[in-house]
Amino acid sequence: MTTYVTLIKFTSKGPEGITDFGKAWEQAAQRVESLGVRIVGAYGLLGPYDMMIIYEASDQKSAAKLPLSIASLRGSVKTETWTTIPLEEFVKLPDSFSR
Repeated sequence: MTTYVTLIKFTSKGPEGITDFGKAWEQAAQRVESLGVRIVGAYGLLGPYDMMIIYEASDQKSAAKLPLSIASLRGSVKTETWTTIPLEEFVKLPDSFSR
């Protein structure tokens, strides 16, 4: 399983539905987990993004299910998704250059 991070930013339309956001998030999380994506953590952020979701998926197509399910929030959010490399593997990458 690969770990992914999706960052979420509310659009100008976002505050209109903020009272329903918790319910929408709950439904989206249940829907995604039923599709085989495991949510590791979800956080509210202070800064350029409003939320971060960390999750595991078996491949990129499965991982895409999370941001696509959040799209059901009807234009109130924008997402950006990143893939991760565990740090213990990442720090070994320069070793492969010198051989």
